[in-house]
Amino acid sequence: MESGRRDMELLSNSMAAYAHIRANPESFGLYFVLGVCFGLVLTLCLLVLRLSCRSPPRPPARPGHASEDEDDEDEDEEEDTIDRAASEPL
Repeated sequence: MESGRRDMELLSNSMAAYAHIRANPESFGLYFVLGVCFGLVLTLCLLVLRLSCRSPPRPPARPGHASEDEDDEDEDEEEDTIDRAASEPL
């Protein structure tokens, strides 16, 4: 019984809102545009706040001697593979 009453209240309120919008389309348009503009301004403010509070980026890592040694090892492995392939009989 209680759920039926709530359904009827919701239907009644919806019909009243529709009748009010139908009678005053200018006010509905004004409130709709104000709501959209407020949402856009709020989104812009939050975006600016997020960008301004971001931590500064870390400086790029300096190339160290360890990375050069790894590159030399990779080149040695490639040369060994080429030498093995050339020395194998067909």
